[in-house]
Amino acid sequence: MLAIVLTGMSCKSVREKKQDKNGGTVPSAILVENMDEYRNNADFSITAVSVEGNVMSIDVEYSGGCQEHEFKLLGMKAIQKSMPPKRGIFLYHNSNGDNCRSIVEEKLKFDISVLAYEGGEIILNLDTWANPISYTKAK
Repeated sequence: MLAIVLTGMSCKSVREKKQDKNGGTVPSAILVENMDEYRNNADFSITAVSVEGNVMSIDVEYSGGCQEHEFKLLGMKAIQKSMPPKRGIFLYHNSNGDNCRSIVEEKLKFDISVLAYEGGEIILNLDTWANPISYTKAK
């Protein structure tokens, strides 16, 4: 019984840390040559995506609740030659071995300035998200 109470208390403190962390700085997207090393990631679902200025918000759901989860937004360095140009992007999820089964909903925010196209609009194709995302770097 004591173990259940202690586990519940530790999960609550992890959730509070996440909420506090969201008020801080926004991490930047990362450009990569190849996404193969990031494909073996933990399961999650994307429920919403929006862009405001140079910040992309991604609402996710995943199973966990007892460990801190880490997310990285990755973009391919290569751009597809089209009008407007297109760039593949990928959300990487590291669950840090969290075996808890609570459904966690979280809003992630990333500075996507590095994903911009100097000539104007670019289409960002987020892996597992059906809708293309139009982005023009805000000044």
